[in-house]
Amino acid sequence: MRYLRNQPLRKHTAFRIGGPADYLCVPKNVGELQEALRFARERRLRVAVLGAGTNTLALDQGFRGLVIKLAGGIDGIELNGNRVMVGSGVFLPRLVGLLARKGLSGLEFLTGIPGSVGGAVVMNAGAWGRTIGERVEKVRILDNKGKLRVIKGVDLGFSYRRSRLQKRDWIVVEVTLKLRRRKKRLIKEKLQEHLAKRKATQPLGIPNSGSIFRNPKANFAGKLIEEAGCKGIRIGDAQVSIKHGNFIVNLGDAKARDVIKLMTRVQKAVRDKFKIRLEPEIKIMIKSKP
Repeated sequence: MRYLRNQPLRKHTAFRIGGPADYLCVPKNVGELQEALRFARERRLRVAVLGAGTNTLALDQGFRGLVIKLAGGIDGIELNGNRVMVGSGVFLPRLVGLLARKGLSGLEFLTGIPGSVGGAVVMNAGAWGRTIGERVEKVRILDNKGKLRVIKGVDLGFSYRRSRLQKRDWIVVEVTLKLRRRKKRLIKEKLQEHLAKRKATQPLGIPNSGSIFRNPKANFAGKLIEEAGCKGIRIGDAQVSIKHGNFIVNLGDAKARDVIKLMTRVQKAVRDKFKIRLEPEIKIMIKSKP
């Protein structure tokens, strides 16, 4: 397995932001993933795990240690009746498209969402009132001792953009999803409907990292941000999208420090006007596994 030295993280994040990682690798299977963890232990390197980098802000100074990128690596897909076993590195658009062609329904709401399956499960990604956690039967994980374990979906504590996986030093290796049969025509129509909504309301085609803040209870972060007068404001090349208030876009050469300052400014404006504290949904690459 190749270990890339001084790899710019802006090449591996949807934001197109981030300085160099000392090392970066893309394991192709569980064995290579275990090898990467040994590589880090032997050299006393900190480890950060990256899915597809679609919900991550890498810092300008980069990452001192090893970044393990799963997207595009562990990418097997196996169908068994109404169930599908998916490698954590499989890209969501690929999975959604395959399921549609096979007449398997239940994940149409994910259409248009970039990212990897593993990252989506960790964050319990969703849209239009649905989440991927509803379909997770079990996951295979690698624990912090390098051992494989199987965890049932009902034990993962799925809730709005949360799961137990966010609090443990576990790396998702494979996900088993339980789906249902449906006419391919109806699935295709639903995919087109969701994609049209995204194109109409979100800044597709401009580097961004999806929703920046979680929706507060019984409210919408984008609505609060717009009503607080923050839509379109910018710091450097980081701008609150003029199309959707809960997106920050990179207009060309935005820095992580610009995004963080802009997030803080938005939080203050919403807090001052509504007495509501917006909680970040995006993950900032600071903490790492030992």
